[in-house]
Amino acid sequence: MRIRFGHLYAADMNPPVRSKPGKVRPVVVVQSTAVIDAGSPGVVIVPATSRLFDENPLRVRLAAGVAGNSVASDVLVDQVHTLDRALFRKELGKVPPDRMRRIVEGLALLLRPDDA
Repeated sequence: MRIRFGHLYAADMNPPVRSKPGKVRPVVVVQSTAVIDAGSPGVVIVPATSRLFDENPLRVRLAAGVAGNSVASDVLVDQVHTLDRALFRKELGKVPPDRMRRIVEGLALLLRPDDA
């Protein structure tokens, strides 16, 4: 399976540790496809959860049916992880550009220096 930026995948995130979500769950790839294709063993992702809260810059809503997601989910932008390629189970679909833009904006906010 080809892993690409901006796509939603089912990935095995077991075991759960403290605030790290576990189980097989949807994840959005936020790493450049070019870096992935160059052979990077790890892939940078943000997980999604079906526990919905108010949308904010660090929680981006994917409605049910969007990108192959079966239920409405919040993408947890502040829970950036690197997963081994072997943990990706299947591709669900491509995240719409407006949702991906919100995810990238949330990452920029998360990574912005305090003095910026």
